[in-house]
Amino acid sequence: MQLKEFKKTKLSEKDLEKYQATLNEFYKKKTLHNDQLFIAKNKLLNEEITKDTFKQMKAKNTEIAKEFTASLKSTMFKDNLKNATKVVENINAESPEYLEANNELTEAKRLYEEFQLIVKEKGRSAKVVKFNNLAIEVENLHFRYNPEFPLVLKNVNFTINHGEYIAIIGHNGSGKSTLSKILIGVLTAEKGIIKLFGNVLNSQNIAQIRQFLGIVFQNPDNQFIGSTVRADIAFGLENKRIEPKEMPGIIQQAAEKVHMEEFLDHEPLNLSGGQKQRVAIASALALNPDILIFDEATSMLDPKGKREVKEIMVNLRNQRDKTILSITHDMDEILNADKVLVMNNGELVRYGTPQEVINDEGFLESIHLGVPFIAEVENELIKAGIKLNKTNSMDDLVKQLWKK
Repeated sequence: MQLKEFKKTKLSEKDLEKYQATLNEFYKKKTLHNDQLFIAKNKLLNEEITKDTFKQMKAKNTEIAKEFTASLKSTMFKDNLKNATKVVENINAESPEYLEANNELTEAKRLYEEFQLIVKEKGRSAKVVKFNNLAIEVENLHFRYNPEFPLVLKNVNFTINHGEYIAIIGHNGSGKSTLSKILIGVLTAEKGIIKLFGNVLNSQNIAQIRQFLGIVFQNPDNQFIGSTVRADIAFGLENKRIEPKEMPGIIQQAAEKVHMEEFLDHEPLNLSGGQKQRVAIASALALNPDILIFDEATSMLDPKGKREVKEIMVNLRNQRDKTILSITHDMDEILNADKVLVMNNGELVRYGTPQEVINDEGFLESIHLGVPFIAEVENELIKAGIKLNKTNSMDDLVKQLWKK
């Protein structure tokens, strides 16, 4: 092949982008049909559809999977590299065209290497579509750690709108941490359906669904990867293959949101517990998740560290562009939430506003939970004959007392 002929037929960056877009669309189509098959399987178990209907859906799913597999076996970029190699081999090293031909070969090699990475991802780089504004939908969720063990979660059902701040409370063993692990795909439900923005969570799409999620764990020391705060925030961005030139700005913004911009070049060992947890939050925020889960994120912190983390959570709530789930033992924290989800012995026993939950003291006592400190103070004052309007704010309570 001659250089002139090759330049007419050669593949370009646009061809690579087109192939990636096509592969991503195939992946979305496959994932959608997997979702439908997953729901159909549950319906079949509940005898809501016939075996024939399920077989037809399964056959269609198999057909789509074959189309997707065929798209992964494309040889166009490999053929392009072979043609570029032949062009260089057919040109004399002293020819004026030799340098240009070598440049074409270098570009063909780059395209082929990028093509291989795209194939390796199998379309998972495709952005997950948001089908609705319901951040989380949980339907008929059941889970046990072993077939011989009792159920840890029993028929759990709830819906969370995007932008809401939900506190999940319950005594040890109530199932709240198990629930969070199922939501992030670490554990798989025995029965039931979980949807994130309308996407059914299953083993086929968990890598994509996780694009919606960020999580901050209990122990900040277990979350550090980098040798500095800056390197730690950068770690997740590197895994997502964010352009290096974009990283400094993202890191700076994430650090500013948690008031850690002055500590970017500090070592983690030199930070307090609260500061470490703020860095963990910054690392999660840098990835810009739609849903942020705090799993007992304040339980290992001193009062100052707890206050700092709670303030960040309240600030995030006020922006209303992220859904916040806080799994907590801290009853004072639930006052900041829009709604409270109460777990007991694996069951969802109450789902309402903080005031609705707090006002039912007998209910909280029956499941071995206390009330927030401000509620205790109010109750004692009311018992002493002081008339008050119920409030979630200590400042408001002080103002009421000042007027007495």
